[in-house]
Amino acid sequence: MMARMNVVTNEAAIENLLSRRLEAIFPSRKRASEKFREGKPLRVYWGIDPSRPEIHLGHTVSLLWMKELAALGHKPVLLIGDFTARIGDPTGKDLARQALTEEQIRENMATYLEQVERIIPRENFDVEYNSKWLKSLTFEDVIKLASHLTVQQMIQRDMFQERLKQERPLYLHEFLYPLMQGYDSTAMETDGELGGSDQIFNMLVGRTLEQELIKKDKLVFATPLIINTAGNKMSKSEGEIVALTDGPQEIRRKVLAFSDEYIPTVFKLCTEKELSWIDEHSLDDPRQLKEALSNELIRMYHGEDAVVKGREPIKVSSGAPLAKSLKDWGVVKSMSEAKELISSGAVQVGGQAQTDWNHQLKPGDQIQVGKGKFYTVS
Repeated sequence: MMARMNVVTNEAAIENLLSRRLEAIFPSRKRASEKFREGKPLRVYWGIDPSRPEIHLGHTVSLLWMKELAALGHKPVLLIGDFTARIGDPTGKDLARQALTEEQIRENMATYLEQVERIIPRENFDVEYNSKWLKSLTFEDVIKLASHLTVQQMIQRDMFQERLKQERPLYLHEFLYPLMQGYDSTAMETDGELGGSDQIFNMLVGRTLEQELIKKDKLVFATPLIINTAGNKMSKSEGEIVALTDGPQEIRRKVLAFSDEYIPTVFKLCTEKELSWIDEHSLDDPRQLKEALSNELIRMYHGEDAVVKGREPIKVSSGAPLAKSLKDWGVVKSMSEAKELISSGAVQVGGQAQTDWNHQLKPGDQIQVGKGKFYTVS
């Protein structure tokens, strides 16, 4: 169990909690502020399904908010969705998710607590697993829960509407995910739930169930997503997401490859850097800001001593021409992709663009690929 503290009712601290990392609050910001000023410890949870083994940059928005919540004397709860992961949240998907096996779920969540503890001390949060209550529900229980929601409510979701318009399959079990997430709130009798803005529908289902089943008025806190000016989320498939398990060099590589427009937002949402510093430096040279951001993330995830290591290039060996070396190092998946990258001028050797696929590398060569991949040939 987490360490208990006296509840802080300082107005400035509450306002910071309700502003810096939040996009929306239900039923209202005013109601949330009133609850925090009452001086009673609130139990607020953030849920994560172990659909992947990594906790990443996007998750740290919620983790840092929970850290601030604990500092005010409240009770953050990390809910690991070891049962809901078997169905998978359909949010943001134009196709149904593939169900995970119990073994895959166990493997994925094996290091979750160790990763979370890089942001929040273990004594400052409680941990729950939703298989504890969802696994024991009978079919009769599920029917009773389902009676509190209408089909009209469910198909109001934009993602479901899109599927219907495009005549893509919409499976009945996908309607059950919001129901299960909503029941998590009721089972834990929480005072609040935290989640990304893409989870608002699911979180409000939980608010409805708590109101009807246990007569409790749950607060809902929605964090913003990390998006670019085109409105696109950072992409795992494009290698933009920094995982807490990434090494210092990999963190720096990814951050240097970020689009410039991401940097102030990531500083604000995913670090504890003072807002005054972020505002003051937001117009600095983008490269300098990226270096500062990579240092900050490395410090958070790996400690101060790792910051210097993050600036060291990755050491690789090569007895092959440039194109084959890029493939051997895992920079690209195929020779054709390597040749295309080299021909475009995206590969530098010794600070100069190298467009010869067959350029022979030698020990000591400094290689830069794109904006942020650095290698030294040993």
